[in-house]
Amino acid sequence: MATWMAAELFEAVGPDVSVTVTPGGGGVFKIAFDGEIVFDKAKNDGKFPDLNVNVKLLKKLLQDKVASVADVAAD
Repeated sequence: MATWMAAELFEAVGPDVSVTVTPGGGGVFKIAFDGEIVFDKAKNDGKFPDLNVNVKLLKKLLQDKVASVADVAAD
């Protein structure tokens, strides 16, 4: 699941953004961008993101965050 999710997020935000998969015990699954946690399985009743809904939302959220960081850097 984590490898597939990393590939999906990398595809969503492009080659200029690093996607890192870090092994963790006990079913840990978190997605962070620029130090901010944008998804935490522990805060989602122990469930992975819904493959049809949440993954699309997470990809959009990361795309928006990357765009806002790029806008700030351009100023």
